[in-house]
Amino acid sequence: MIIELFGPPGAGKTTFARALATRLRGNGQTVNLMLSYRPAEGSPATDMHDHQVSPVLRRLARPLAETLTMTRHPISFSHHLSAAQDLIKTMPPSQILWRLRLARYLSRLSQAWSQASKAEHVVLFDQAFVQAACSLALLCESSNPRLISRALDKSPDSDLLVLVQAPTDILEARLREREQRQSRMERLLEFDLATNLRSAAVIDCLLELLPSKGRQVAIVTSLDQHSLQDGVESIGRQVAAKFNSQRRAARSGNPADIDSLKTDRQLAIPTQPLVEEG
Repeated sequence: MIIELFGPPGAGKTTFARALATRLRGNGQTVNLMLSYRPAEGSPATDMHDHQVSPVLRRLARPLAETLTMTRHPISFSHHLSAAQDLIKTMPPSQILWRLRLARYLSRLSQAWSQASKAEHVVLFDQAFVQAACSLALLCESSNPRLISRALDKSPDSDLLVLVQAPTDILEARLREREQRQSRMERLLEFDLATNLRSAAVIDCLLELLPSKGRQVAIVTSLDQHSLQDGVESIGRQVAAKFNSQRRAARSGNPADIDSLKTDRQLAIPTQPLVEEG
């Protein structure tokens, strides 16, 4: 079962993902948490051994190492790279550097998503292919609903899609605080403040398009501990219900039941390096 979060930068997607994973594990579920983290915000538990490494070097080295690992399987690598390029063509970034970065990263994410789709437990992405549509719209400097719709059509469906949102003033305050913690070099690897804030309009467009594609969106906020816990409890109940329905369908062996629960999982893209927890 794949759960995907999306939302504007600074909304609290990673914070919510961590809290939701903790809640689900506390209820006895196995959860793989796929995080697209920024080194300046602190390394995940799986990376504590390299805490002395420069955040910029760590951020540049990880994608290179993962790409080299993928090239050991040329057929699979070719497939994922082709899928990445196909998605990028829907809204090509105006800067060639971003096109190269996204092509490399997107191919690695395609592989990660393919593996997640085969898991028999919960796999939680703090951002993935819906966030990709938002990123591509920002990078090609277009909020054209037709182009965003094409990007969604070329992306896979998760089992549960969750929007993490926050008011614009809170987003701006969080993003400014994030910038203060980052080095100048790290900021070069990020969208600037103005670009990040423009994502709100793209998110609104996504909310209009997704229902027309049969995608229902659960909406939560992560403004404080109280709203965070309320959101986690609500999504936790939905996850449990969906997960139990899938297990019942699998046990019944009824092809109609199984087909109704299948999703077309082929590709995903968060905009930052992916790491796994749990």
